Amino acid sequence: MKSLDYNWITEGILDSEYKKYVLLDYLQHCRQSFEARKLYPPMSELIGHLDAAIKLRSGLSEMDGQFPRRVVGFDLQTGQVLREQAQPDYESLGTVAEIIGFAIPEMSEALEEGKLVYHYAENQIEIQPVGLVPMHVQDGYLMLYNEPCADVFIYQYSSSVLTTSLENFRTLRVQYLGSQVRSLANTFESIKQELLRRFREWPNPATYLCLSHVPLPLEETFLPISKRLLMKNLASATLPGL
Repeated sequence: MKSLDYNWITEGILDSEYKKYVLLDYLQHCRQSFEARKLYPPMSELIGHLDAAIKLRSGLSEMDGQFPRRVVGFDLQTGQVLREQAQPDYESLGTVAEIIGFAIPEMSEALEEGKLVYHYAENQIEIQPVGLVPMHVQDGYLMLYNEPCADVFIYQYSSSVLTTSLENFRTLRVQYLGSQVRSLANTFESIKQELLRRFREWPNPATYLCLSHVPLPLEETFLPISKRLLMKNLASATLPGL
């Protein structure tokens, strides 16, 4: 996936046509990823670039009164130093403003396309517990299964809550353990029982299954969305039984 430097607007050649070309080339790669249902990292990058452009646009309007003032003389009657505000490079600022004015709607449009793919993929994924749900659900196993395929991808997860003075944040870490082939004999419950035998330090872990009804790229889409769904369910702890 092609990336775009975080300071792409102001770094390098400050030419509006060149910057527009750089942006459109990057957005084309983003859209190609979205068409292939690959959401990450382009979607999170786009959110960051759009936020940075909006902040830069806001900052431009506040710059006029913030330029340094240079000493130009001395008033003998008042004893005050006379200063003159340095003139900004209005041509460069105008170029930056033009680039931002072009970039924000273009990035917003591409991001909306990514959101449509995200919502479509999210609606295709079901999350449910495998077996009984223990009282402690903050640590356990996560299985990912794309219904048209036979492979079950298995992860160990650990969730925690970070408390700040403003709000609480839930974090989720996952570690890939391997994959197994699902069959009539090797069910999700059978896979869970094997995990219990392999990792005896966890006698009764929570185990969840994310099942997708359509093929989704594992690392770029299926896993990130499944992690978000798992975090939501861990926060509410109201999953129905399997």
